[in-house]
Amino acid sequence: MKRGFKIASMLMLCFSMAVIFGAASDYTLGVYGNANMDDLIDEQDIAFVQDVISGAKSATSLTDANYDGKIDEGDIEQIEQIINGTEKEITIIDSANRTVTIKEPVNKIAVYGNEPADALRILGAEDKVIGVEKNLEKKAFFPEYRNLSTIGGWDADYEALLSLKPDLVIAYAAQEIDDKKLPGITVVHLDFYKARNTFKEIKTLGVVLGKKKEAEEYIDFCDEIIDEVRGKVDSLPDDQRARVYIETADPYVTHTSMGATGYQIELAGGRNMAADLAGSATGWVEVDPEWVVKEDPQVIVKMAGWNRGNISSGYETSDTGDVQMVWDEIRNRPELAKTKAIQDNRVHVISFDVTYNPDFIISVAYMAKWFYPDLFSDMDPVDIHQEFIDKFHKQLRWDVTKEGVFVYPPLVG
Repeated sequence: MKRGFKIASMLMLCFSMAVIFGAASDYTLGVYGNANMDDLIDEQDIAFVQDVISGAKSATSLTDANYDGKIDEGDIEQIEQIINGTEKEITIIDSANRTVTIKEPVNKIAVYGNEPADALRILGAEDKVIGVEKNLEKKAFFPEYRNLSTIGGWDADYEALLSLKPDLVIAYAAQEIDDKKLPGITVVHLDFYKARNTFKEIKTLGVVLGKKKEAEEYIDFCDEIIDEVRGKVDSLPDDQRARVYIETADPYVTHTSMGATGYQIELAGGRNMAADLAGSATGWVEVDPEWVVKEDPQVIVKMAGWNRGNISSGYETSDTGDVQMVWDEIRNRPELAKTKAIQDNRVHVISFDVTYNPDFIISVAYMAKWFYPDLFSDMDPVDIHQEFIDKFHKQLRWDVTKEGVFVYPPLVG
């Protein structure tokens, strides 16, 4: 890869980057037994519980490792089992803020959505999947799911789920599934489409599935790229950061700082024009064209694909016709003609396939390159994408230089 990563320089920059951006591991792992409320369960949690039992420390909300309502030696035993991977059950807080106890081991999984299915393959747990959301089995990115049973779409097919009898159902946080209709089946809500929460979610699922090592390998891969980008952009003053307008599949619908791609812009060192706008709970906000013109973006990024507006991109097609049409449409909007992005020809289209899922790090690499081409002359997002595929989706045997349409215009050189 043409990343030019320097370990020594990354270490030297670690402190300043953590202050400016917040560490990539700056989250609390929502698993009972994470007594000291950091990002993993280890011997320090055992020591913390011992201090709570002795009265030296106060319990946290996750100290009750076996979730029995009391803090005692049983919690130490549970933490030891989690560390060793021998626990009989584990209690987590999922992305819908629900406390869920899961029986171990988990051998059969039914999964809703592209993003959780993507995460399962990253963790090397795709062989546990016995049922998938309708149409997921038809996607080129998931050939291993082609012959699996389907379990409905946004509305769950309870009959199909009961017939399959999975140990675990993974669904989106906003997806309503009535647990009472699924006796003996545990439902957990994890999203994997919000980059800001992906590390926490994938590490949580890694603990549940006994795939902690695989989760760490994924996070380490992403962190290396994030640290490289931060190391080059953290010294840029605000007035020198690229002013970015990002647009969803719908015209003039963008993301605030809480939107799924708001975090990618931040990681890539850009200034999201809509970051501080009041939007929906998911970070979507509709803006007036006049507002975009007034804010005068230096870079416009348009997301496309998933057949929204009948547009194909990503892994589902190698035909650039659709994304070129999207690119042309934005460039030809008369109201945007005088914006700096249009005048400087800095309009880019990116596929949902590398933005709204655990593969989000690919979009960060592309955005960094678009925002600061001189700073990142030695970074090749295509190489990064290929390495990601080879490492976490190797069974696809996919050559991103020959198959798929992930950005437009394609990078040159």
